[in-house]
Amino acid sequence: MSSPEYITPLPNGSRAISNQDNESLKRIAQDILDPEKTIVDLIPHIGDLRALLERHTLLKLMPEANLGEGRTILDSGMAVSPLMAAFCAREVLRSAAFIKGAGAAVQDAAREDRPVQVLYAGCGPFALLVLPLMSVFSAQQVVFTLIDIHPESLSCAQHLIESFGFSDHVLEYVCADATRYQIPSDSIPDVIVSETMNVCLGKEPQVSIARHLLAQAPDALMVPQAVSVEACLLDRLKEHAPAVSEQQSKIVVPVRDRIYLGKIFELNTENIKQWANITVDCLPAARIQIPVPLSQRYQLRLLTRIVVYGQTCLQDYDSSLNIPQALPGKPTFAGGETLQFHYKLGTHPGLAYEAIA
Repeated sequence: MSSPEYITPLPNGSRAISNQDNESLKRIAQDILDPEKTIVDLIPHIGDLRALLERHTLLKLMPEANLGEGRTILDSGMAVSPLMAAFCAREVLRSAAFIKGAGAAVQDAAREDRPVQVLYAGCGPFALLVLPLMSVFSAQQVVFTLIDIHPESLSCAQHLIESFGFSDHVLEYVCADATRYQIPSDSIPDVIVSETMNVCLGKEPQVSIARHLLAQAPDALMVPQAVSVEACLLDRLKEHAPAVSEQQSKIVVPVRDRIYLGKIFELNTENIKQWANITVDCLPAARIQIPVPLSQRYQLRLLTRIVVYGQTCLQDYDSSLNIPQALPGKPTFAGGETLQFHYKLGTHPGLAYEAIA
């Protein structure tokens, strides 16, 4: 891609939104950042936030549209279309966790001498993870650089931010591939936010973006803080089987039958720094062994666990990112096999493996 395109902000206050909507956004943000509220508590607030942003966005939200149309295939993975990015806001626990985590990271990075600088890579059409923060933190406390490869997403995000009157919070709007973006020496971020991932860290460029940006800002806090992929054997019939019947109790607790095999891969600051000198197109991952004997009821699945920041996490089935996944081709195992994994980079990133005799 050519050099980044810097978009000049519109005059502050253009297309202003009502005071009532501004107050609604602030109340929602305060609820999300409340340390006493869990992400489950925030489900109705995220619904209100989504409705508010969809009401004011310039993006044409057409459910019948092809969500894949408008995506961009990069040499580091797929950048989802603006429409797909907008519909991701409808995953309420995912949105709650990432906004809450971003807010906590800003608070931890607070400085007395200048505003916290946040680099948001892949902001999408809503700037979803930081727009609420602008309503509770002043521009003297935090400022943002927003990056997206799709001009339509960036323009829609800019419209929302300026409509709510938050122009002073934004240093720059940058239309660029975040894996190629060179951070200006006078704008080294304190916090890097990027939610550009798919389940099992496949397809999308989360890993490449994190590696590229953290190499330029090694002391920055990352959101998400860690994303791990773990392996287990599970009985699918018991994944959602309740401990008690609904007639006995309203609480339905799954009693899962699983055998954990270990962590395969983890994206975090420590590992990124250890990968600094790797120039080949793959990153190291772990080896697992299928136990013997292996009952036919068990199937191998990969689990994606996300530490968004601090105590805010996304676990199994919390979002589309956390649905257990079969290996490509859905292979079956007799027991005793050893699988060596690695993470492949490039246009189709993701975990791959080979069976070792």
